[in-house]
Amino acid sequence: MDILNNVVMLISHLIFIAIFYNLLVNLFDWSKIIKNSSENVTRLKLFLLFISIAVGYMTSTFIWSVISLSQDLFFAV
Repeated sequence: MDILNNVVMLISHLIFIAIFYNLLVNLFDWSKIIKNSSENVTRLKLFLLFISIAVGYMTSTFIWSVISLSQDLFFAV
């Protein structure tokens, strides 16, 4: 059971990271913020990847905590 929870948590983290990366790339017009050189575009993509990893991980952890807490409350009664 513990292995299943870890696999589901890993998949959840990866899904939320992908969602936030896609959201950050498509939501803003980054060409207005940075100059369009190939070096700047590469740096921006790396920066967006790191931001999406941080925010996606925190969001996934929060949702996983809420689910775990609700399961504990349900089984405690």
